[in-house]
Amino acid sequence: MVIRKLTTEDYEQAEALFHKLHNIHVEALPDLFKERDLIYRKRDFKKLVKSKDKILLCAEEKGRIIAVSNTKLCTSGMTEIKMAFMDAIYVEEGYRKNGVGKQLFLETERMAKEWGAKRLDLSVWNFNKTALGFYEALGMQIQNYTLEKVF
Repeated sequence: MVIRKLTTEDYEQAEALFHKLHNIHVEALPDLFKERDLIYRKRDFKKLVKSKDKILLCAEEKGRIIAVSNTKLCTSGMTEIKMAFMDAIYVEEGYRKNGVGKQLFLETERMAKEWGAKRLDLSVWNFNKTALGFYEALGMQIQNYTLEKVF
């Protein structure tokens, strides 16, 4: 298995995985997420891949992309420190619990540090207990709580 940057040629495989991730949220939170035909249009994906403020990675095995991640590099609003925010990470079901996600995460972290980021943040929905445990095992801590009251 190889961890590498996504390229424009990876569009179809990467889009399929980002779409699977989105569908998990559609199923769990239909009041907040709608079904979509595409997560990224091809031209938008090409812009993302070429962007200097993004880290788009994949795990590839035998020519097949089995995991993807999308992280933006930005500056914190108040203190203006460089930081990274992981928007998405997804590992195909058959490859989970084998270290694929961990390697993808750690490479993202390495690249963010290399860019000068002082922190890596992300959000995880409360329904996704598996993801929460995964992130905590990688040393992430709860930063805040977002509460809701649905009526």
